[in-house]
Amino acid sequence: MKPIAIIGIGCRFPQANNPEEFWQLLSNGIDGITEIPKERWNIDEYYDENPETQGKMNSRHGGFLSQVDGFDPNFFGISPREALLMDPQQPLS
Repeated sequence: MKPIAIIGIGCRFPQANNPEEFWQLLSNGIDGITEIPKERWNIDEYYDENPETQGKMNSRHGGFLSQVDGFDPNFFGISPREALLMDPQQPLS
């Protein structure tokens, strides 16, 4: 085995935009799961507490990244129409 050197790391997690913030969440036992942000979608249109209800979700919470609107689809050759249909967190992966 040859030695390796880690020269950089990047990550984004719910409530943590870098490894230091993520470590603080872990160290302090903080949960990054939050209620669905109002600017993402109107949860009242899609929520029903009964998991059997067709076409509805039964959770009001999730893990959400901040600043998902900063994605430049043209840079990646993605059409504006396709970009509108993508999960906003997908381009940040």
